Formats: sequence, structure tokens, C-alpha cells
Amino acid sequence: MWVSYSITCRPTSYSIFLRHASKRAARPIFWHWNDFADSFFRGRLMLRRWIVGMLLGTALVAVTSPWFVRSYVPRIEDPTRGVAVLQPGSDYRWRSEGYATTQIGPMGMPGRVTLEHEELGGLRLALWGDSQAEGVCVEDREKIAAQVARLSSNQIHVYPFARSGDDCNDWIAQIATLRDNDALTVDAHVFLVVEWSDWTAEIADAKEELDPSQSKISATFPAFLIQTVRNILTTGDGTTRRRLRFHPGPVESPTISSRSGASNQTLTSLAKRLSGQLERLRGQCDAPCIFVYAPLIPAITDGETLFNDPDQHVFDRFRQLCSEHGFYVLDARDAMVAAARGGDWPRGFHNGQFGVGHYNATGNRIIAEQLLAFSDRFGASGQAQNDDPAKD
Repeated sequence: MWVSYSITCRPTSYSIFLRHASKRAARPIFWHWNDFADSFFRGRLMLRRWIVGMLLGTALVAVTSPWFVRSYVPRIEDPTRGVAVLQPGSDYRWRSEGYATTQIGPMGMPGRVTLEHEELGGLRLALWGDSQAEGVCVEDREKIAAQVARLSSNQIHVYPFARSGDDCNDWIAQIATLRDNDALTVDAHVFLVVEWSDWTAEIADAKEELDPSQSKISATFPAFLIQTVRNILTTGDGTTRRRLRFHPGPVESPTISSRSGASNQTLTSLAKRLSGQLERLRGQCDAPCIFVYAPLIPAITDGETLFNDPDQHVFDRFRQLCSEHGFYVLDARDAMVAAARGGDWPRGFHNGQFGVGHYNATGNRIIAEQLLAFSDRFGASGQAQNDDPAKD
């Protein structure tokens, strides 16, 4: 019985053994194939989600970028001023410090869209300066030109010719071009003096070339895309080329610039440069010149409030030179300090730090009031009255 059972069961056991062995051999192949198919499916799904997320994220950035990213406006060569200016008729959006949108008018003037008041008479002033006078951080109605027109009931017309980054070499060259052009006649030139480095620059010809490719890029690509590329290729100032931080060699220490470009120079050397630039201005300009001194005070530095001007000796020498050349000097420091002591800071914005950066609406108003108070020195013909030109 046992023998027959053993004989009859052995084939069955052998077959069962073979069946289990075949399953064990096929199971790894089956599971490997499933793992591959599952991984492939998950990879495609992840890639699809990544592409959809990238497109949706880009669309979200494109829609919301006007709230956070400045605009890029093409530049053209203006024949009246002889320099490259932002395209007239465009809107320039600024999103650093103050959030404002500036309309670009004729000859690239920021905030002044027409010249209609020129035919109505009144005093005509050309305003020169850098980004502080350009005022793209504030709304057009709060810029110096608009506030002067409003305070004077349109009896004083300011033509804002300021451009970011300009200095006295640029202003003197443009004044000479305007003098030889009949497109616009001004009664006086106003210069906003904020940093002495603008008037202590080496005498040089202001030559600039308009790059058509940059204007084409500004007109073709969206602002957020241009800003992204700039952030990758350049540092925070937008001009210095970004370097890889893992390059071999020692790390260079950052260079700390001084507060004033003239602070490291002797008064004699400084006065020589100032005198040379003022002589050039007198030779190129036969109209009265008015300097509004509004340095970067009051200021908040390292948590301390500074009300005193560290360049007082430079200003005294500058005022003396202006008197020798027949120029007028207005001092806006007392008005600036009084506004700050009253809690109305002339520089800084609600989304930034007060006492730092560009002039806000209050600073523009104070400068406008300086020009308004000075207008009584000009007669109805626009000619300056005979008095001490350097007297505040």
C-alpha cells in the first residue's frame, strides 16, 4: 500500500514542484516588467505635471508682473536734445521704492506729455538732474514739474530734462544743443544738486551711442522675461556682470563706496573741478542758471538720524564760485530738515525705508516751493532782476 501510494504520488509531487519552480522563475520577470511600466507611467505623469505647472506659473508671473517688475521702454534718438531718450508717448512703470507709472512726453520728458502751456506765456524753466530730479518713483502729479505748475497756477512751466545717471557733462552738452535748436525756448536752467560727484566729474565730451538691439529687445520681449535674464547675468545694480561664486581663488572683498564722490578729495582739488565745470556752463549757456541744493539729508544711517550736512564747506565754496559766475543758488536743506522733524520725510516711501533713497512727493514739493519762491526775481519778460545771484 505504501509502495503504490508512493509511486502514484511522486509524479504529482514532481509536477507540483515544477509548477512552483516555473512560477518562481517567471515572477521576477513579471515584477520587473511591472516596475518598469509603472516607473515609465509615473515619469510621464510627472513630466506632464511639471510642464503644466511651468506654463501655469509663467502665466501667473506674466499677469502679476506689472505689480512687481519695472517696465522696459525702447529708446530713440531725440534731435532736439541730441541724446537717447525714452520713447515719447509710452508709459514707464517703476517698481523699485515707490510704485509709480510715468508718462513719457515730447523729447523724452518724464511726466510732461504736452507743450501746450508754452503758448500761454509765463516763466519757462528747464530742469536738469539725475534720477532724483527725474522722479520716476513718484506719480506724475507729484513730480516737480507738476507741482510747480499747480502751485503757480500755470504761470511757471518746468520742462523736466533729467535722466537717470546723467552728470554735468551730459547737461552742459544738451544745453548747447538746445541753444542751437529753435524747437524750445527756455528762460532759465535749473539744476538739482544732490551729490557733488555730479559736478566734480572730469571734463569730458558726453558721447553716447544708441544701441538698436536693446530697444528692439525692450519692444519685443515682456518685461518680466528681460528682468529674469538680467538677474541671472548681472548683479543687483543691473550693470555689473555676475560672477560664479564657486570659481577657484580667494574671495574678493566688496568695495565700499563713500557717501559723497567729493568726500575723498581735498577742497582745493574739488574747487578746481567745480570752477572748471561752471566755467564751461557759463560759456555754453547765456540764460540764467539756478542751482537748488538738496543733498541727501536728513538721512537715516545705521539707525541714526543725520540732520547736519557733512559737506558744508564744499557748499560754501560752491556758492562762492556761483556768485563769481553769476549763478543763483537756492538752499533747500532747512525745508527738508523741518519736514522730517515734523514727521513728513522728504525721501523714502511707504513700502521702503524713510530717509533713504529718492525724493518722494514731499521732497518734490519742497523743491517746487523753492522754485516758486524764487520766481519773483524774474520780471514779466523772464529776465532776472539785478541782485546778488548767490544769495539764498
